Amino acid sequence: MNPEPGQAMHNARRLNGQRKRGLVIAAVEAGLQRGQELTIAGVARDAGVGRKFIYDHPDLRADIELKAAQAAHRRGTDMITDARVTGASLRADLENARAQNRRLHQQLRSLENRLSQLEGARLVTDDLLPHDVLTQLAEQHTAQQVTRLEQQLFEMTDALRLTTEELEAARTINRELMQRANRTGDPST
Repeated sequence: MNPEPGQAMHNARRLNGQRKRGLVIAAVEAGLQRGQELTIAGVARDAGVGRKFIYDHPDLRADIELKAAQAAHRRGTDMITDARVTGASLRADLENARAQNRRLHQQLRSLENRLSQLEGARLVTDDLLPHDVLTQLAEQHTAQQVTRLEQQLFEMTDALRLTTEELEAARTINRELMQRANRTGDPST
């Protein structure tokens, strides 16, 4: 007994519809796995079905839209969380850079004071000691000290400049992250 031709056609359509539904569901899951944005047209294209098939099945369309909204919400929440973590680490880096900057300023002042004392001692030595031997020795020693201190001063000034640049870069990154977080909006709305 063969089923009626109309019944056979109905069964074939039902099986074809189930097959297409399975392809659509698989395309949605694959799209979510890849992290791509879900759209009706994109899912239809990936599943190899027409958009009309999805629009003719409101439950499929609602499922796609729900999953797309959930994925967008997760991405937004992840971005805000990342921005907060990055913002906190940038604030810590900023405080560390400020502390290092203060230490470098103190070292610079200390080196400047030592240099000033050595120059003062050299001037006093010139006035009090015989010019011949002691002056030459003092000048050699002072010149070596001055050269060493100038090198240290140069290194500290360069380190201060680098720290200041890093601080400015951290501030710029922090501003950009805060702007990005502000642009994404509040995920709870």
